[in-house]
Amino acid sequence: MIKKSVPHFFTSLNLLSGCFSIYFAYIFQFETAFIFLLAGVFFDILDGLFARMLKVESELGVQLDSMADMVTCGVAPGIIMAQLFVMAGNKPMEIIIGWPLNAVVEFIPWVFIGFLIPLGAAFRLARFNIEGAYKNYFIGLPTPAMAMFFGSLPLLLRQPDFYFLQSVLISNPGLIFLTLIFVLLMNAKFDLFSFKSLKTGILDSFLRFFLVLVAPVLIYYFGLGGISLGVLIYLFLNLINNSFSK
Repeated sequence: MIKKSVPHFFTSLNLLSGCFSIYFAYIFQFETAFIFLLAGVFFDILDGLFARMLKVESELGVQLDSMADMVTCGVAPGIIMAQLFVMAGNKPMEIIIGWPLNAVVEFIPWVFIGFLIPLGAAFRLARFNIEGAYKNYFIGLPTPAMAMFFGSLPLLLRQPDFYFLQSVLISNPGLIFLTLIFVLLMNAKFDLFSFKSLKTGILDSFLRFFLVLVAPVLIYYFGLGGISLGVLIYLFLNLINNSFSK
Protein backbone atom coordinates (compact mmCIF):
# COMPACT_ATOMS: atom_id res chain seq x y z
CA MET A 1 0.00 0.00 0.00
CA ILE A 2 2.80 2.43 0.91
CA LYS A 3 4.65 1.54 -2.28
CA LYS A 4 1.59 2.35 -4.40
CA SER A 5 1.24 5.72 -2.67
CA VAL A 6 4.77 6.95 -3.48
CA PRO A 7 3.97 8.17 -7.05
CA HIS A 8 0.70 9.73 -5.82
CA PHE A 9 2.67 11.62 -3.17
CA PHE A 10 4.87 13.28 -5.81
CA THR A 11 1.86 13.91 -8.06
CA SER A 12 0.20 15.70 -5.13
CA LEU A 13 3.32 17.82 -4.67
CA ASN A 14 3.14 18.66 -8.37
CA LEU A 15 -0.46 19.86 -8.02
CA LEU A 16 0.27 21.87 -4.87
CA SER A 17 3.30 23.48 -6.53
CA GLY A 18 1.03 24.53 -9.39
CA CYS A 19 -1.42 26.10 -6.92
CA PHE A 20 1.40 28.04 -5.25
CA SER A 21 2.66 29.16 -8.66
CA ILE A 22 -0.81 30.50 -9.52
CA TYR A 23 -0.98 32.42 -6.26
CA PHE A 24 2.39 34.12 -6.71
CA ALA A 25 1.68 34.89 -10.36
CA TYR A 26 -1.57 36.52 -9.27
CA ILE A 27 0.39 38.97 -7.07
CA PHE A 28 3.01 39.56 -9.81
CA GLN A 29 5.83 37.72 -8.02
CA PHE A 30 6.90 36.01 -11.23
CA GLU A 31 10.22 34.63 -10.02
CA THR A 32 8.63 32.79 -7.09
CA ALA A 33 5.80 31.65 -9.35
CA PHE A 34 8.32 30.20 -11.78
CA ILE A 35 10.27 28.42 -9.03
CA PHE A 36 7.10 26.65 -7.92
CA LEU A 37 6.27 25.86 -11.55
CA LEU A 38 9.71 24.27 -11.96
CA ALA A 39 9.19 22.36 -8.73
CA GLY A 40 5.91 21.02 -10.11
CA VAL A 41 7.61 19.86 -13.32
CA PHE A 42 10.33 18.19 -11.23
CA PHE A 43 7.75 16.36 -9.12
CA ASP A 44 5.96 15.34 -12.33
CA ILE A 45 9.16 13.64 -13.50
CA LEU A 46 9.59 11.92 -10.15
CA ASP A 47 6.07 10.50 -9.99
CA GLY A 48 6.49 8.77 -13.34
CA LEU A 49 9.99 7.63 -12.45
CA PHE A 50 8.90 6.03 -9.18
CA ALA A 51 5.80 4.51 -10.75
CA ARG A 52 7.98 2.68 -13.27
CA MET A 53 10.72 1.77 -10.79
CA LEU A 54 8.27 0.37 -8.24
CA LYS A 55 6.05 -1.14 -10.96
CA VAL A 56 2.92 0.47 -9.52
CA GLU A 57 1.62 2.28 -12.61
CA SER A 58 -2.17 2.56 -12.45
CA GLU A 59 -5.12 4.20 -14.16
CA LEU A 60 -5.65 6.34 -11.05
CA GLY A 61 -2.07 7.56 -11.32
CA VAL A 62 -2.52 8.43 -15.01
CA GLN A 63 -5.65 10.49 -14.34
CA LEU A 64 -4.23 12.18 -11.26
CA ASP A 65 -1.05 13.03 -13.13
CA SER A 66 -3.01 14.73 -15.93
CA MET A 67 -5.05 16.75 -13.45
CA ALA A 68 -1.91 17.92 -11.67
CA ASP A 69 -0.25 18.79 -15.00
CA MET A 70 -3.34 20.76 -15.98
CA VAL A 71 -2.89 22.97 -12.92
CA THR A 72 0.90 23.34 -13.03
CA CYS A 73 1.47 23.36 -16.79
CA GLY A 74 -1.87 24.71 -17.94
CA VAL A 75 -3.56 27.07 -15.51
CA ALA A 76 -0.35 28.52 -13.97
CA PRO A 77 1.15 29.71 -17.30
CA GLY A 78 -2.31 30.95 -18.29
CA ILE A 79 -2.42 33.15 -15.18
CA ILE A 80 1.10 34.42 -15.92
CA MET A 81 0.03 35.35 -19.43
CA ALA A 82 -3.12 37.04 -18.11
CA GLN A 83 -0.98 39.12 -15.75
CA LEU A 84 1.28 40.11 -18.64
CA PHE A 85 -1.79 41.53 -20.39
CA VAL A 86 -2.36 43.62 -17.27
CA MET A 87 1.28 44.78 -17.39
CA ALA A 88 0.75 45.75 -21.04
CA GLY A 89 -1.29 48.69 -19.75
CA ASN A 90 -4.80 47.48 -20.57
CA LYS A 91 -7.41 49.35 -18.57
CA PRO A 92 -10.34 47.64 -16.85
CA MET A 93 -13.89 48.14 -18.01
CA GLU A 94 -17.02 48.11 -15.91
CA ILE A 95 -20.26 46.24 -16.49
CA ILE A 96 -23.29 47.05 -14.41
CA ILE A 97 -25.35 43.98 -13.53
CA GLY A 98 -28.88 44.72 -12.41
CA TRP A 99 -31.31 42.54 -10.56
CA PRO A 100 -30.74 40.21 -8.75
CA LEU A 101 -27.08 41.07 -8.12
CA ASN A 102 -27.17 44.86 -8.48
CA ALA A 103 -23.39 44.90 -8.76
CA VAL A 104 -20.64 46.48 -10.81
CA VAL A 105 -18.16 44.00 -12.34
CA GLU A 106 -14.74 45.37 -13.23
CA PHE A 107 -12.42 43.34 -15.47
CA ILE A 108 -9.87 43.56 -18.30
CA PRO A 109 -11.22 41.69 -21.36
CA TRP A 110 -7.74 41.13 -22.81
CA VAL A 111 -6.70 38.85 -19.94
CA PHE A 112 -9.10 36.17 -21.17
CA ILE A 113 -6.83 35.61 -24.17
CA GLY A 114 -4.25 34.25 -21.73
CA PHE A 115 -6.70 31.52 -20.77
CA LEU A 116 -6.41 30.04 -24.24
CA ILE A 117 -3.19 28.53 -22.89
CA PRO A 118 -4.89 26.22 -20.35
CA LEU A 119 -7.49 25.42 -23.01
CA GLY A 120 -4.75 24.35 -25.43
CA ALA A 121 -2.99 22.44 -22.66
CA ALA A 122 -6.21 20.57 -21.82
CA PHE A 123 -6.56 19.35 -25.41
CA ARG A 124 -2.85 18.40 -25.48
CA LEU A 125 -3.10 16.40 -22.24
CA ALA A 126 -6.37 14.74 -23.25
CA ARG A 127 -4.92 13.63 -26.57
CA PHE A 128 -1.83 12.34 -24.76
CA ASN A 129 -4.04 10.21 -22.48
CA ILE A 130 -5.89 8.74 -25.46
CA GLU A 131 -2.95 8.12 -27.78
CA GLY A 132 -0.43 7.17 -25.10
CA ALA A 133 3.22 8.12 -24.77
CA TYR A 134 5.76 7.72 -27.53
CA LYS A 135 9.08 6.47 -26.21
CA ASN A 136 11.46 8.21 -28.60
CA TYR A 137 9.63 11.43 -29.40
CA PHE A 138 6.73 13.76 -28.63
CA ILE A 139 3.93 14.77 -30.98
CA GLY A 140 3.40 18.46 -30.37
CA LEU A 141 5.18 20.59 -27.81
CA PRO A 142 4.88 19.02 -24.33
CA THR A 143 2.94 21.14 -21.84
CA PRO A 144 5.90 21.35 -19.38
CA ALA A 145 8.06 22.95 -22.10
CA MET A 146 5.29 25.46 -22.89
CA ALA A 147 4.83 26.22 -19.18
CA MET A 148 8.54 26.76 -18.64
CA PHE A 149 8.65 29.16 -21.60
CA PHE A 150 5.86 31.38 -20.28
CA GLY A 151 6.98 31.02 -16.68
CA SER A 152 10.49 32.25 -17.45
CA LEU A 153 9.54 34.88 -20.06
CA PRO A 154 8.91 37.72 -17.56
CA LEU A 155 12.30 36.96 -15.97
CA LEU A 156 14.07 37.07 -19.33
CA LEU A 157 12.55 40.44 -20.19
CA ARG A 158 14.00 41.87 -16.98
CA GLN A 159 17.50 41.16 -18.25
CA PRO A 160 19.26 44.29 -19.58
CA ASP A 161 20.08 42.52 -22.86
CA PHE A 162 16.38 41.96 -23.51
CA TYR A 163 14.88 45.29 -22.40
CA PHE A 164 14.31 46.17 -26.05
CA LEU A 165 11.82 43.29 -26.36
CA GLN A 166 9.55 44.54 -23.59
CA SER A 167 7.73 47.05 -25.79
CA VAL A 168 7.27 44.37 -28.47
CA LEU A 169 6.26 41.36 -26.38
CA ILE A 170 4.52 43.07 -23.46
CA SER A 171 1.89 44.44 -25.81
CA ASN A 172 -1.43 43.10 -27.01
CA PRO A 173 -0.18 42.02 -30.47
CA GLY A 174 2.96 40.40 -29.03
CA LEU A 175 1.12 38.53 -26.29
CA ILE A 176 -1.66 37.40 -28.64
CA PHE A 177 0.94 36.09 -31.09
CA LEU A 178 2.80 34.14 -28.40
CA THR A 179 -0.41 32.69 -27.02
CA LEU A 180 -1.71 31.49 -30.36
CA ILE A 181 1.60 30.12 -31.62
CA PHE A 182 2.18 28.04 -28.48
CA VAL A 183 -1.39 26.73 -28.43
CA LEU A 184 -0.83 25.60 -32.02
CA LEU A 185 2.58 24.11 -31.22
CA MET A 186 1.12 22.02 -28.39
CA ASN A 187 -1.53 20.54 -30.65
CA ALA A 188 0.31 20.35 -33.97
CA LYS A 189 1.30 17.05 -35.60
CA PHE A 190 4.94 17.95 -35.19
CA ASP A 191 7.54 15.45 -33.95
CA LEU A 192 9.95 16.62 -31.24
CA PHE A 193 12.78 14.56 -29.85
CA SER A 194 12.50 13.28 -26.30
CA PHE A 195 15.03 12.61 -23.56
CA LYS A 196 13.17 9.49 -22.44
CA SER A 197 15.17 7.30 -24.80
CA LEU A 198 18.65 7.69 -26.25
CA LYS A 199 18.21 4.88 -28.77
CA THR A 200 17.59 7.10 -31.76
CA GLY A 201 19.55 8.34 -34.76
CA ILE A 202 22.88 10.14 -34.79
CA LEU A 203 21.31 13.52 -35.57
CA ASP A 204 18.80 13.19 -32.70
CA SER A 205 21.59 12.29 -30.29
CA PHE A 206 23.76 15.19 -31.45
CA LEU A 207 20.93 17.72 -31.11
CA ARG A 208 20.07 16.46 -27.63
CA PHE A 209 23.72 16.68 -26.61
CA PHE A 210 23.92 20.22 -28.02
CA LEU A 211 20.84 21.31 -26.08
CA VAL A 212 22.24 19.83 -22.85
CA LEU A 213 25.43 21.84 -23.37
CA VAL A 214 23.73 25.11 -24.27
CA ALA A 215 21.03 25.13 -21.56
CA PRO A 216 23.39 25.65 -18.57
CA VAL A 217 25.18 28.44 -20.45
CA LEU A 218 21.88 30.26 -21.02
CA ILE A 219 20.94 29.92 -17.35
CA TYR A 220 24.41 31.11 -16.29
CA TYR A 221 24.18 34.30 -18.36
CA PHE A 222 20.46 35.07 -18.13
CA GLY A 223 19.38 33.36 -14.90
CA LEU A 224 16.14 31.42 -14.89
CA GLY A 225 14.97 33.61 -17.76
CA GLY A 226 17.40 31.69 -19.98
CA ILE A 227 15.06 28.69 -19.83
CA SER A 228 12.65 30.41 -22.22
CA LEU A 229 15.52 30.76 -24.69
CA GLY A 230 16.27 27.08 -24.17
CA VAL A 231 12.70 26.19 -25.16
CA LEU A 232 13.02 28.28 -28.34
CA ILE A 233 16.31 26.56 -29.18
CA TYR A 234 14.63 23.19 -28.55
CA LEU A 235 11.96 24.10 -31.09
CA PHE A 236 14.56 25.33 -33.60
CA LEU A 237 16.64 22.14 -33.24
CA ASN A 238 13.54 20.06 -33.90
CA LEU A 239 12.83 22.12 -37.01
CA ILE A 240 16.30 21.18 -38.23
CA ASN A 241 15.80 17.56 -37.22
CA ASN A 242 12.48 17.27 -39.05
CA SER A 243 13.91 18.96 -42.15
CA PHE A 244 16.73 16.42 -42.43
CA SER A 245 14.52 13.47 -41.52
CA LYS A 246 12.21 13.97 -44.47
